[in-house]
Amino acid sequence: MKAFLRGACIVAGMCGCVTVGAVSQSVVDTTNHATQASDVVQRFVLASGGAELAKIKTEKWKGTLIRGEAGAVSLETLATDGGKWLYNQIFAYGERVSYGCDGAHAWIQDAQGVTAMPPEIREDLEILLDLRFAMKLVERYPQMAITGSEKVGEKEATVVSARSQEGVHREFAFDRQSGMLLRAGDLFFEDYRDVAKVKRPFAIALGREDGPDPLRLKMQIAEIRHEAAADKAVFRMPACSLPPTKPALYTLRTEAVVGLDALEACVGVYQSAADPKVLYTVTVQGRHLMIERTGWGARYEILPESETSYFMRFLNREFHFVKDASGRVNALEIGSDRAQKALRIK
Repeated sequence: MKAFLRGACIVAGMCGCVTVGAVSQSVVDTTNHATQASDVVQRFVLASGGAELAKIKTEKWKGTLIRGEAGAVSLETLATDGGKWLYNQIFAYGERVSYGCDGAHAWIQDAQGVTAMPPEIREDLEILLDLRFAMKLVERYPQMAITGSEKVGEKEATVVSARSQEGVHREFAFDRQSGMLLRAGDLFFEDYRDVAKVKRPFAIALGREDGPDPLRLKMQIAEIRHEAAADKAVFRMPACSLPPTKPALYTLRTEAVVGLDALEACVGVYQSAADPKVLYTVTVQGRHLMIERTGWGARYEILPESETSYFMRFLNREFHFVKDASGRVNALEIGSDRAQKALRIK
């Protein structure tokens, strides 16, 4: 999944409760590993719908892609039989990216043009979007072995280590109780529901939530529909680049030039009014204003729009420093609505 996130110009960082256990004592050699792995996958196929999976002609998803604290954008995908799928997304500052596969060739279309999709990104998107993914698992990953167990959320899972025909390694974790897929690499599947006679996840997390990176993504699916076969023309590799569009999530900003005195006036430690354990530490590094929040584990630069208003590049986060009657900065308000407040304590 990291490859897909990098390809989409986003960074992600997921369920920290994963604990790999010892290999089952009943597994004694590679042959037995492979046989048991196939059984685990076959159980997943049956739990997902079995033969009913092969009857789906076209599947459409509509929902929301949630980008941490930054906000959410609309999500829509289209997939049909023959391994064809299409996923369109708007990213930072209105840049659009389209990921598609015509069943044989996969491509990425953005403002720079059209390029062949790297194998790692294609693996991620096929897991997400291919209608027959569950049925193709054994063929797609000819080398499989059970390597242990882990806990995904509150569910106990069997871990299968697999290598694809192209040599891409992937770990899969299957729910021991239901047989459903809970994790594929850094993709986490939740909230399985019945759609006609098959089961589909309605929440998919991309990236781990136990790291300091605030850019974890989550797909929240609102609707999944099965329809007649789609027009195959929409899956053809395009010949031109995509023009930018109006940002659905980000606000275009102009960085201002402010003096060092204005930066230093913001330096301090601010305590969240909602949670006293959360502190915002603001420092100056050279001529750059830096901020670190409890739990982030890293400092990030915030850029000035004025002497008291700042923003974080690529994240639609705003930071407003508030002055008292004497002109001293004594508080920090976060967000366009300034709803998150923190008082200066140092």
